Amino acid sequence: MQPETVTIDKIKSKLAEVPEDKLPEIYDFVEFIVDKAKLKQPKKKKIVKLGGIWKGLGFEKINDLEGEVRKIRKQSHQQFSEKIQESSSIDAIWS
Repeated sequence: MQPETVTIDKIKSKLAEVPEDKLPEIYDFVEFIVDKAKLKQPKKKKIVKLGGIWKGLGFEKINDLEGEVRKIRKQSHQQFSEKIQESSSIDAIWS
């Protein structure tokens, strides 16, 4: 036996039979179902184009930007390594 198809018209006809004091309860229930359905829908992701965000900020004046970045990374790595070694030396003294 197949379940009966529920349509908007069938729901409307049944609502006509509902006592008026129960309508707020039905409205709350319908609102709950609609909100629940909205949560299940995947949200559209906004695509943000980042091309050109650095334009005009002075980076174009650096001839070898990639080389400069590598140089700064190397310096940072060395400084970080030195701090770790210093920290290890201090820990050894206090131990």
